[in-house]
Amino acid sequence: MLADHEQDRLVELLVATAEVIGDQLRPTAAAYMVQDLDCYALPVLDKALASCRRELKGRLSLAAVLERIDDGHPAPNEAWAVAIQAADERATLVWTTITQQAWNVALPLVEAGDKIAARPAFLEAYARLLKEARAERQAATYAASLGFDAASRSAVLTDAVTKGLLQHEAVSQHLQLAAPTPTFNPVALLAGKVEAAPGANANIRARLEELARELAA
Repeated sequence: MLADHEQDRLVELLVATAEVIGDQLRPTAAAYMVQDLDCYALPVLDKALASCRRELKGRLSLAAVLERIDDGHPAPNEAWAVAIQAADERATLVWTTITQQAWNVALPLVEAGDKIAARPAFLEAYARLLKEARAERQAATYAASLGFDAASRSAVLTDAVTKGLLQHEAVSQHLQLAAPTPTFNPVALLAGKVEAAPGANANIRARLEELARELAA
């Protein structure tokens, strides 16, 4: 829900957008439109109104704004391309709630070995769920489905965090930690020598030098 100052800003944007395309919109009418739009983030609405200014001629309507809102829901075929990966238990994927729900409809067909029939079943369910979500002004919410391939899991989750689909805190326990940098040269150790690694700090270097002297004695 938009904060009060964001609602005020949205009223200004609506009135200005109407003026740019040759329409007139009173602030009171814009305020009513805000009530139907305040479930979306202001940057998303700003982007939708920019599309209205480029594409509309003569009249700004609530429907025109809603049609141009990027609510984060992937297109049906895009959603299917993600969902079908769930057939591989090794794969980790990041999908929307309605993609997962539509996949549950198609899953029995996939398990029966009929992926050809599974696709239209998925697409039909997804289209219905997407229509319902948009009618209720529900933006996409993403979640992770974890596979047992740890290496690919970390890569997929990191990419999703980078794209803003998931919060780092929600998946941090599933991300692989980088291997610690050794503080000594393991190759030299095999030859009976104690040598500090290039990245070792002063305290580590001093301790390794002391250890080398002890070994030499």
